[in-house]
Amino acid sequence: MIQLENVTKVYGKKDRSFTALDNVTLTIQDGESVAIVGKSGSGKSTLMHVMSGLDRASTGTVSVDGQDISKLKNKALDSFRAEKIGFIFQAFFVQANETCAQNVSLPLEVLKVGRFSRKKRIQTALQAVELTDKANEKAKNLSGGQKQRLAIARAIANKPRILFADEPTGNLDSVTGELIENLLFSFTKKLGSTLVIVTHDADLAAKCDRQIFIRDGKIQESQKKAKAAAKPVKKAKRV
Repeated sequence: MIQLENVTKVYGKKDRSFTALDNVTLTIQDGESVAIVGKSGSGKSTLMHVMSGLDRASTGTVSVDGQDISKLKNKALDSFRAEKIGFIFQAFFVQANETCAQNVSLPLEVLKVGRFSRKKRIQTALQAVELTDKANEKAKNLSGGQKQRLAIARAIANKPRILFADEPTGNLDSVTGELIENLLFSFTKKLGSTLVIVTHDADLAAKCDRQIFIRDGKIQESQKKAKAAAKPVKKAKRV
């Protein structure tokens, strides 16, 4: 579970300060898929960064599984993220001159996973995104869609409890984007992980269990996914 209580994030000082998040209180349940929706500059990426520990709140508390990560020192926070969290970004952030296998290996090395187990996890992750044949290919030689699939493989290799995706389909065409969306939802469902997506894509947001709308650093609305109406049962004709 992710819990934010009275979280404010301010950049800069005095006259040059900017409040990116303004007294945000929010709870995300285990296994829930949540879309954070808002215009550019609304604070949606800052919200993701704060709740994942990529950035620290100016005031308030951020708790993950009951632990206040805002109080962790940098080294402990790095270990916490490596163990429990996976990240996927619009810009991919794969290591261009490293092979696909080496890219997926990075978070496992941080966790000090043994060589044999690491190799097995790399193979499993690449197989899940259908990049097994690219294991020894350098990331710079991949297409945009393949790079995003590689980023997903890297993110799920450590079987994270929480997966954060910041505009994961923003740089992709519609067909490839839909493929990436399906991969994200299927992986988190299989792992039982929490999925938090930052997006301005209404169609992608609608696929999540809940949409959180943010504006000027404040939560405006939290909307749950509408349940499909039950189909009426047809009565059998008498003969």
